[in-house]
Amino acid sequence: MKKLLVILLLIPSIALGANKYLHYKFNDNVVITISNVACPIPELKKDYDLAVIATRKDGQHLFGCYTHKGDDIIIQWAGGDQTKLPANVFLQNESDINT
Repeated sequence: MKKLLVILLLIPSIALGANKYLHYKFNDNVVITISNVACPIPELKKDYDLAVIATRKDGQHLFGCYTHKGDDIIIQWAGGDQTKLPANVFLQNESDINT
């Protein structure tokens, strides 16, 4: 009976899986990373359910949240700006990020 209880408790964590990240080299100075992590920004999470981060070459970060509409990713940045990108740009080869 204890084994069954342990298995039942583990199923939700197995089903949820690990966090996933996809990257897009926006320009020579910025990489945008989208994830399957819930949006941590209270004022954005109603309309934008997942987390995104832009990382500059100098190490600065900009946080936001995103959603998808059709074939597009709509990013709402914490600073107020919004970015719309085709979703397929996040499917490019990881080696492109480091060049």
